[in-house]
Amino acid sequence: MQTLTGLLQEISRLGGREAVRWTNGLRTWVATYSDLYSAISTIVADFDRRGIGKDERVLIWAENRFEWVATFWACIARGIQVVPVDYRFSPDLVSRIKAESKPTLVIDNAFLDTTSNLPSATGFEPSVVSPDDIVEIVYTSGTTGEPKGVVHRHRNICANLRPFQAEISKYKKWARPFQPVRILDLLPLSHMFGQSQGIFIPLLLGGAAAFTSETHPGRIIQMVHDNRITVIVCVPRILENLTNEIQRLHLRTRPREGHWLTRWFRHRDIHSRFGWKFWAFVSGGARLNPDIEDFWSRLGYLVIQGYGLTEASPVVAVNHPFNSRRGSLGKVVPGQDVVISADGEILVRGESVTTTDGGWLRTGDLGEIDAEGRLYYRGRKKDVIVTPEGLNVHPDDVEAVLREFGEIRDSAVVGVGDRVHAALILKDPTADPATLVRRANERLEAHQRIREWSIWPADDFPRTPSTLKVKRQEVARQLGSEPRMEERQRQVDLSAMSSLERVELLSQLEDRYQVDLDEEAFSKLTSTHELQEWLSQPQSAAPEPEAPLSEWARSVPVRWFRTALQHAIGLPLFRITLPLTVTGLKNLESLQPPVIFAANHTSFLDAPAIFTALPYRWRQRLAPAMMQDHFRAYFEPRRYSWKEVALATASYFLACAVYNAYPLPQQMSGTRRALRYTGDLVSRGYCPVVFPEGLRTPDGQIKTFRPGVGISCQSGSPAFTKSIRSTTPGPAAGQFMFRSARRSNSRPAQPTKKPLSAWKKH
Repeated sequence: MQTLTGLLQEISRLGGREAVRWTNGLRTWVATYSDLYSAISTIVADFDRRGIGKDERVLIWAENRFEWVATFWACIARGIQVVPVDYRFSPDLVSRIKAESKPTLVIDNAFLDTTSNLPSATGFEPSVVSPDDIVEIVYTSGTTGEPKGVVHRHRNICANLRPFQAEISKYKKWARPFQPVRILDLLPLSHMFGQSQGIFIPLLLGGAAAFTSETHPGRIIQMVHDNRITVIVCVPRILENLTNEIQRLHLRTRPREGHWLTRWFRHRDIHSRFGWKFWAFVSGGARLNPDIEDFWSRLGYLVIQGYGLTEASPVVAVNHPFNSRRGSLGKVVPGQDVVISADGEILVRGESVTTTDGGWLRTGDLGEIDAEGRLYYRGRKKDVIVTPEGLNVHPDDVEAVLREFGEIRDSAVVGVGDRVHAALILKDPTADPATLVRRANERLEAHQRIREWSIWPADDFPRTPSTLKVKRQEVARQLGSEPRMEERQRQVDLSAMSSLERVELLSQLEDRYQVDLDEEAFSKLTSTHELQEWLSQPQSAAPEPEAPLSEWARSVPVRWFRTALQHAIGLPLFRITLPLTVTGLKNLESLQPPVIFAANHTSFLDAPAIFTALPYRWRQRLAPAMMQDHFRAYFEPRRYSWKEVALATASYFLACAVYNAYPLPQQMSGTRRALRYTGDLVSRGYCPVVFPEGLRTPDGQIKTFRPGVGISCQSGSPAFTKSIRSTTPGPAAGQFMFRSARRSNSRPAQPTKKPLSAWKKH
């Protein structure tokens, strides 16, 4: 393998095998290698129409998803240089990267949403490329100064992949019974390690990559279980969050002893939560706490550590899955040379290293190599702070922002653990340091933001005698050795936390208070003071009950019963008593399920009218959402009499059995779970029927839409609106005067990326 274009043939050869699956927390999509090859062909054809060709640049600023992968390979096919940018970067930083890289086209999430609407293409002929042609320019972590990119050529990446390709080929036949081997890649594809594990390794394995936008450890575990994930690839912070989640659930762990199969059996309750196919973690991007590695090893899971650098394309050393050593970064990848300098620094040289002079790459990391050739990490040589997400923070960049505030005389930014800490010397003693830090964080990138601050007790920082540079290590040592500071001196700015740190804090709070907290409300908090006030409010600690849903209504026996009952009794009776005038059915002819049907709500007969109006192929896939609050006595039986509970239970089961309905709460809790269940229905090919107004309107006037009607924008399904003129009963209580119902089916509306709360009456 001399260039990456050779792997395009492998994509075509794998055909119907699963290639990518991805979820946004509501719906899961699955694509085969045939789908991937078709998408690549379509995007290549679009590049050709735009006149974008070899050696031009395309910037990709989007979350991990199928279209990201297809766009990357389309660029490879045309010799286009990719500029992948972390989707978490601010628009300001992206603008500076754009100005420096000068791309011909910028692709973001909104652009990727439109790729499915492009004219399809059946194939393509890859452009001729050489090993010295540029594949991508990766901007690492970004600073407040001018961004600098690392140039990767075909020969760099291919040199890094060849040893893995050779080793995988030895075990590929043994992996066939376990296919598809699914690798859940929790690193951004803009990260070289994320690309390695989310694009290249799954392809070499003949397996599949999986992506998710979820960062909550509980959601990750559920995703692993539901999607039968084999391996998780993540940074150490995510592994720590998963550890905390297992401990929060009070699942017992026992000492590490015996064969791994013995440990696996002892902790089968934990394995059942992850799913029986899951067996390993791959951790990279930052240092892994040995206690975390030991925790998962005790459970019978394999933890594979590696060491890499963006400049090394990216893997330098890695543990072999069948010959790993606890605490080790593994053996050096063939084709690379690693030595330890006199001062302990790790030096790397090889074809995968992007240096142009062929010399040694100084990593700035301290390490050791044992007699077996295994590499061990011993710390950082430079002042650079490595965050838990594996991003680099340069103290000079943070200090440059702090110096712009006249109230601050001097500052020293150091790493306390893996946190960015600012020691401040104030020029104005009356200034509020918390406000200054918050203002500085507003101008810093998310990974650069100051997590902790303190007032330096002396008039100046310790400095070197000659150059008068601040001795950062001495500052960090004094900060680490001081007793706990008073709250007024040491604060935590919640707005500076990354999403992973917020998830970790939220999990810890849920463990302490033994409740499920509102993640959306928590995300709006900016200070510890606001957090304390929020926790004192009763609504913050309102648990979301695991209300039973109607999954049984989609079992084979119930589906047969529903179809027979509708055809024998329900549909003929409804057509006789309430004749329908149906228009617009032609708009359905060009659609394939799933879609989301949205209708106005004139009476309780609207759902039967929709079933009667639609053809059989659509009717069998309908799943109407019914107001859970109508069945409150079933979901909260302790508050009602046995007669009310019996009536609500009978009504609920009848609605589920006859109409395939499922509950969607309005005032009751359980909304997040119900919305996730709606997305799951769409993933399985069902067509939810929603009434956006959330209440009946006998006069036919459209009311304000309820929050959540924009579920289609996150499910990725078109919304198909239905207009019901009238199925309204007469005014006398208990007596119904049925008038003819007129139904109109509109053309489908494709989803946009508005937030759910943004959908209003229109």
